[in-house]
Amino acid sequence: MCCFISFQQDSRKPVMNIQMQLLALTVLILSPQIFVDADGQLYNIVQENVKNANLLSRDNVDRIINARDLLMRKARKAKDCNELFRHGYTMSGLYVIQPDPVDKTPLLVVNCEMEYDCGGWTVLERKSRSSPLTWNETWTTYQYGFGNILADHYLGNEYIYFLTNQMWYKARVVLEKNRNGKKIQRFAEYDIFRVGPEKYNYPLYLGAYKGNAGDALSVPGNMVDNLPFSTRDKDSDLDSQNCANKYGGGWWFNTCPSREPFAMLTKKESIYWEPYGDDAEHVTILVRSVNMYCRKKGLISKI
Repeated sequence: MCCFISFQQDSRKPVMNIQMQLLALTVLILSPQIFVDADGQLYNIVQENVKNANLLSRDNVDRIINARDLLMRKARKAKDCNELFRHGYTMSGLYVIQPDPVDKTPLLVVNCEMEYDCGGWTVLERKSRSSPLTWNETWTTYQYGFGNILADHYLGNEYIYFLTNQMWYKARVVLEKNRNGKKIQRFAEYDIFRVGPEKYNYPLYLGAYKGNAGDALSVPGNMVDNLPFSTRDKDSDLDSQNCANKYGGGWWFNTCPSREPFAMLTKKESIYWEPYGDDAEHVTILVRSVNMYCRKKGLISKI
């Protein structure tokens, strides 16, 4: 504890002093800073209990918006950002969730977009063209996630599996370019998005497409629905070559005959999404449950 308050009563002082001390202690307990003391109390709690705490540094652990409520048992654990949004959390940022079933799934820290297109979106990946990450990682690294959850990161296939198998989810790939100083966003949405278990190499299951960026995952020669994930040390694609090794990053590859991939959002210094092109500067992959009610007045078009 960062502070100590004595409760010894001085007979020369009025009872009001004790009441003021109790009030000060109450304020201290209710302060968010109680969990961010010099010993890194909140950081230690997160490291011990949150499965993907490797995505979170000591400096930004106090940015978890619902951490105080969870630790003080003021809120129950939510299964995703959608449930958090329905419980009144409307600020975008970091949250702790626990997908169903809670007896088999871990606590996870995720980035929630609460102000984009009706809110309640859970971020699976963020990537910038100038990303400091190599993205050409091993199977285990892609399995459990990497990067900085407040910047470029990949949540991890194991946790994406937990998240997307508890109910029906849709996904949106949001691509951003900068033209003459103006940000231009395009998106590709799939009305079903689910990742299968590790024993099948985390296959991707997709529904119907809509959007204005083009359907890069269902074009001839790049039909990735039902295909497993591949990395440089675990080749699961349908090509004689190792596509992950050729292109330099993990992905749900079909074949890799061309010099560059049809679609790939995990390659160093490149964001490929045909027919949108390969010059996007930022990409975000988000998911949200398909049964979520959308309040049109909350619609915001930019991430």
